[in-house]
Amino acid sequence: MLESKGHQVVEAEDGNSAVEMARTEIPELIILDMNMPGMTAWEALPLIRSHPDTKDIPVIALTADATSESRDEAHLAGCDKYVTKPIDADGLFAALDTMIT
Repeated sequence: MLESKGHQVVEAEDGNSAVEMARTEIPELIILDMNMPGMTAWEALPLIRSHPDTKDIPVIALTADATSESRDEAHLAGCDKYVTKPIDADGLFAALDTMIT
């Protein structure tokens, strides 16, 4: 879906890979599935935010948990936007448009 709109996409298979890839790829934006295998996004996000090269990269939380509590927790953890599954393409692209140029 992202590639069809001209975005270059790299995928991590788990939280450990996500942290490593964020540091090596230095993407414009990170979309974190909050329940990745291994290290969850809840664990990976502080590592991403603590590194000087990745601390300012915008992060979108992606989760099936649509509760306001989870949304608030994600924002407190350092996520800039919150998108729920199933993914609404228009909602995802609207979030992207506010975060990257």
